[in-house]
Amino acid sequence: MVDKNLTLLRSLGLSKPEALVYLTLVKNPKGETVEEVSAECGLPLSSVQTTLVKMFEKGLIKVEGNRFEALTPKQALDVLIKRKEEVLERKLAAARNLALSLEKSLEPLYWEKRLGLRPEEILQPLEDLNAMEVQTAKIISSAKRELFIFAESFGWYEKVRRELLKAIDQGVKSKVLMMVVDKSSAKRASELKRHGAEVKRCAEEWYPVRGTLVDNEKLVFLIWATRKKDMPTPIYYKPHYTTNAGLIRIFADAFQRRWEMAKTI
Repeated sequence: MVDKNLTLLRSLGLSKPEALVYLTLVKNPKGETVEEVSAECGLPLSSVQTTLVKMFEKGLIKVEGNRFEALTPKQALDVLIKRKEEVLERKLAAARNLALSLEKSLEPLYWEKRLGLRPEEILQPLEDLNAMEVQTAKIISSAKRELFIFAESFGWYEKVRRELLKAIDQGVKSKVLMMVVDKSSAKRASELKRHGAEVKRCAEEWYPVRGTLVDNEKLVFLIWATRKKDMPTPIYYKPHYTTNAGLIRIFADAFQRRWEMAKTI
């Protein structure tokens, strides 16, 4: 019976010393000292000391003075099952991640070969405005030829200022479409013009899209759902980044039409 219990305990995740120690303590209702456990199990004292510490940390035994006692089999087995569940959950989560990765890789291929359809993602969502500003600074720093920015008062200017002025100084043709509604926005427009950017005032009172287009290849944008004057905290849809030629063409054409209608500041 002892051998069978030992095997079952090891199957539930205990090492051989841990299983031997637990079975020893189960038989002794008043508990045992380290020396007594060592003598009864036939294990070296140092090994028993290390084993008891591990078992206490796992919640399988308790300590009263200098004596160690086993938890009830139900309590100890519940602990072991819970640990098993945690291990299996981690393995299952890893398997799910692998499956998701494979699905993203294989699904487009499957449908492209059968329907001539390419269902790849054309938009990469960005978490929030901070993530949008970081991505915007990144694509501005990669600009080689031209740079279009469509803003309102360009309140996020300071977040991309260094990359933007550097791009302008390096000869990147830069157009900024914005509103000059106060001293701060006027100061931004003035600095951009001094550095060589073209700056125009939007013809519209309000436009629901903000974004940055670089070299007609990279676009970061968001769409507002409400206006500032409509509520204290305006609502916007999750910002996105894309390199899709179709979407970029739409935004580039819209920017050009708005630019032609805009007024020089």
